[in-house]
Amino acid sequence: MLLGLPEFEMFFPRSVEETCALLAKHGQDAQMVAGGTDLFVKMKQRRLVPSVLINIKRISGLDQIRCDADGGLHIGPLTTIQAIRESALIAKHFPVLSEAAGVLGTEQVRNLGTIGGNLGNASPSAEFAPPLLILNASVRCLGRRGERVVPLDGFFVGPGKSALETDEVITDIQVPNPPDRAQLVYLKHSLRRMDVAMAAAAVFVLLDGDICRDVRIALGAVAPTVFRARGAEQTLIGKRLTGDSRESELLEEVAQVAVGEARPIDDIRGYASYRRKVVAMLVRHGLEHVIAQVRAQATERHANEA
Repeated sequence: MLLGLPEFEMFFPRSVEETCALLAKHGQDAQMVAGGTDLFVKMKQRRLVPSVLINIKRISGLDQIRCDADGGLHIGPLTTIQAIRESALIAKHFPVLSEAAGVLGTEQVRNLGTIGGNLGNASPSAEFAPPLLILNASVRCLGRRGERVVPLDGFFVGPGKSALETDEVITDIQVPNPPDRAQLVYLKHSLRRMDVAMAAAAVFVLLDGDICRDVRIALGAVAPTVFRARGAEQTLIGKRLTGDSRESELLEEVAQVAVGEARPIDDIRGYASYRRKVVAMLVRHGLEHVIAQVRAQATERHANEA
């Protein structure tokens, strides 16, 4: 049941350093807020009752999308989901992130919610976590003890728990360029497009001819944290993909290994048994999709060279 918001004191810091100081001062009594699309719901449900809110929306420079000299992507934590969805830069070079943004909530939620909040909440169903995991992204954060970079693969430590220290603030999401000719896709299963994922998968494949040189599979909403299905990945790496029944059998094997790595639960969105079936479907479809894209890209490249 939703209630009114509990009483709280609000601060509006103008810098990351000021935010860190406020977080250190108020400790567990404080919560950062930007879009508030998740926090305010939890507060109305009394799942979180902070006495202090630190609103970081007025800090300048944390809502930028840019590429560095090497072409890697940098996304500021205050960048809204809608800004990511509408970014021509991301659509051209990192379309898997556009896909994730497009299926996150309603347009109203996308205009308020931020990527920093999406990751910082450390929800097992966070939309951006699977695609950023297969992109080998990292989170740059600043605290009173200085700055550090945390690979996203080690950022999520439990449901709603991240590697951030109490006084740390995310200042940048760093995304390296994927290898040339790699293909990626993000797939989500939910009752409605706007709903929180019942299960999600991001898939990355790099082929060398018909040999799978690299594959990355990240699963969401089917374990305490978003995670890489490394057993499933190893099942496919180095294997020859021949486009026949043997390939079909191999992809099904990979999907079943991924199912075995998942740890879904029963909740209001679905039963664990159904989630396992969805994992198999998403992984299989995701692999088929990116492999087909790689082959189509190769065919087009050969035609242009002829």
